[in-house]
Amino acid sequence: MLKTGLSRDHIATKITETITTAMNQRGLDARKIEPDAKLSDTLGLKSMDLAHIVLTLEDDLGTDPFGTIPITSIRTVGGLIEAYASALGLTGTVPPGGQDIAAEMELAKVRRAGRRQ
Repeated sequence: MLKTGLSRDHIATKITETITTAMNQRGLDARKIEPDAKLSDTLGLKSMDLAHIVLTLEDDLGTDPFGTIPITSIRTVGGLIEAYASALGLTGTVPPGGQDIAAEMELAKVRRAGRRQ
């Protein structure tokens, strides 16, 4: 079921958390998660990891953007965020001078660090 009222910040945070969980389960360094980080090459995620991430995000965010765009076109963390933002109708909703993906990712990192303490 499509969830409404989600913000880009929420989407970025949820995606970052989901990727972090997948990386931690495989013993990978989750500190490498940046908007331009390549899901496979930089982060070391395998196709099964990505499948699990997409299934988790579909449950958490209530949508699957890959009915309209090919999953193989998504190469980076930022691309994944954009895919879900677009599927939820949030593309182009960040005003000029507003938070960009990098800022959203930094905010997500700060929140994760705060939860670990």
